[in-house]
Amino acid sequence: MALCIETLPHICGSSDALQVFGEEDGSVTGYCFSCDTYVSHPYGEEGVPVNRKLKRKTSEQIQEELAEISALRTVSLPTRKLTQEALAYFDVKVGLSEQDGSTPIFAYFPLHFKGKVSGYKVRLLEPKKNWSVGEVKQTDLFGWKQAIQTGARRLFITEGEFDAVALWQALKNKAKDTPYEAFDPAVVSLTHGTGKVKGDLTTSLHMIKSNFKEVVFVFDMDEAGYEAVRKAVDIIPYGKTVTLPANDPNDALMKGYERALCDAVLFKSTVPKSTRLIWGRSLIAEAREEAVMGFSYPWEGLTKLTRGIRRGETVYLGSGVKMGKTTMVDTLAAHMMQEHGMKVFCAQPEDVVKRTFRRVVGKVAKRIFHDPDIPFDYNAYDKAAPLVGEHLCLLDLYQDLLWNDLRVDITTAVQDGCEVILIDPITNITNGIESGQANTILQEFAQQLAYMTKDLNLMTFLFCHLKAPESGLPHERGGKIYSNQFAGSRAMMRSCNTMLGLEGNKDPDLDEDERNMRRLVLLEDREFGATGYIPLWFDKNTGCYHEMKG
Repeated sequence: MALCIETLPHICGSSDALQVFGEEDGSVTGYCFSCDTYVSHPYGEEGVPVNRKLKRKTSEQIQEELAEISALRTVSLPTRKLTQEALAYFDVKVGLSEQDGSTPIFAYFPLHFKGKVSGYKVRLLEPKKNWSVGEVKQTDLFGWKQAIQTGARRLFITEGEFDAVALWQALKNKAKDTPYEAFDPAVVSLTHGTGKVKGDLTTSLHMIKSNFKEVVFVFDMDEAGYEAVRKAVDIIPYGKTVTLPANDPNDALMKGYERALCDAVLFKSTVPKSTRLIWGRSLIAEAREEAVMGFSYPWEGLTKLTRGIRRGETVYLGSGVKMGKTTMVDTLAAHMMQEHGMKVFCAQPEDVVKRTFRRVVGKVAKRIFHDPDIPFDYNAYDKAAPLVGEHLCLLDLYQDLLWNDLRVDITTAVQDGCEVILIDPITNITNGIESGQANTILQEFAQQLAYMTKDLNLMTFLFCHLKAPESGLPHERGGKIYSNQFAGSRAMMRSCNTMLGLEGNKDPDLDEDERNMRRLVLLEDREFGATGYIPLWFDKNTGCYHEMKG
């Protein structure tokens, strides 16, 4: 959530109406309250560095701003079909356009701590933009003050503030002209979004248990909402969930599904089925079968050691710099397409997609198409390219790889039929980040990707450059590879099923055949505890690794 930084002049003529907001990623945006204009780059054009010290508001300035907000009126929000009565119940203030004095521009949601307003979440209605005023990190759930005054036994918890207002409004309308008309439903919302659902609920857990007998999670009907329910149930195991007639309560209200919304939360809430508790009797028949080999690797020796590639598992491979890691990526991609008919998603942010495609086609054709010193075999290319074209999905992105974006890309590729995920190198996710924070990010990445791999029944391969050995030979000169040399090694050892290293010696004093020798070492194998080496030789004529026998 953005924070207010300072006010600036604006081209509309105002001397101090352009409010600058600081984002969590360090960027800034702005909004001119005088001419009702959103300003994406308040300090200049995009990409221009901000060579100035940002001024943060003093406590006196913040208190003055809180007082100004609390003095604002509450009016209805027709675009969201929210009434003045419903908004006023939650003390929501509405900022109106300074141009016409009547068009709602902002919604201010009060957040309380120890019974007093400590800050406001501010919502710019169009375009959608959020920021905060005052202290909002440690607060009660939105609407908590009203909820505990209702005397209700059931608490409804939504994802966002607009949803809480919408649900309260719908339930009050349903109660009109009934014996329950005088009673208010207890409705609150998370204050920091689904990403911090555990923190919000843990902070309020004691008060929730002390005041309510039932809890119903009314979260959005999307993947983030489903995941939030799973996390929420970890904190409140007896909590129930509902299937909504639209994406969220406010969406249901706007689409005219008010009655269906009320029926869902009042009469159709259910306890989420726990997938963590499984009785052994349900596994008797399923487990009574012979174990089978997984899908083959390109190298028979590795298939025998690991018993093959299995769905739902993650494999981590590391090597020294320029030791042939990319060749391993291309070879695995080609093998899974050619031998197993699987679609492959490949994210290689250090390469361009045309070059990656050409190399993978080369692995299928057993030819080299990317070296200008080698004649281009058009017949071999034309024969192999259609297979790769139908089975390979590439991420068109250079250098800048963010996990939140990559997660969406993977999900999209899986929906298009991809079953194998290749990410090389994972260290691009932490480019420009300090080592301490980088390890934390890699840990979260490894855990979440392992969950995704298991949930979606995928086969995932991660690749990275290794940390330099603390002593002895470097990896490029034949140094041995150990598990603790992998980026995010501890997190990866916990989250990955298999860890592989690619060893070799590129010493120019060695003859060419010896320089092209590699050893694929199995370092960690969670399933069978196997270890061992697979000797490989790089064929410069085909660009492929061949397993050496005997």
